[in-house]
Amino acid sequence: AGKELTRRSEQRIEAVRKGVPHGKEPRVAFLYLRGSASVYLIGGEDSGAGSLIEAAGAVDAGAASGLGKDFTAITSEALAEAAPDAILVMSKGLESVGGVDGLVRIPGVAQTPAGMDRRIVSVEDGVLLNYGPRTDQVLKSVVAQLYGEAGAK
Repeated sequence: AGKELTRRSEQRIEAVRKGVPHGKEPRVAFLYLRGSASVYLIGGEDSGAGSLIEAAGAVDAGAASGLGKDFTAITSEALAEAAPDAILVMSKGLESVGGVDGLVRIPGVAQTPAGMDRRIVSVEDGVLLNYGPRTDQVLKSVVAQLYGEAGAK
């Protein structure tokens, strides 16, 4: 049963990946936000979100900008270096900073391409970094939010 679940999951993930539009790969920064505790972090090489971002046909902006640690405190400089076209967040984290309006008020966010375009990809907290049988559904949601109509096919 486990082997069948693995096979089915891999097939579903591959089906979603086939629908990813080709062309310029958007740079996506994973931000970990907890506004109530003033925690604002940008994911780097070991954040755990890189494989999801790459499966969605994008570039992990934090890792690509040289952030080797799992998470680094958000600074205007780190965001400028990452230059994300889109920002990936957990839904409760986004809610904790006051939604998209609150997110773009965090220093440096509004100056990124993602902040200027308000291009935010939000995924439920409990599934973003918990890879398992629902990974294809999470990936499908990320692709649809990242690419709009072009990725929803």
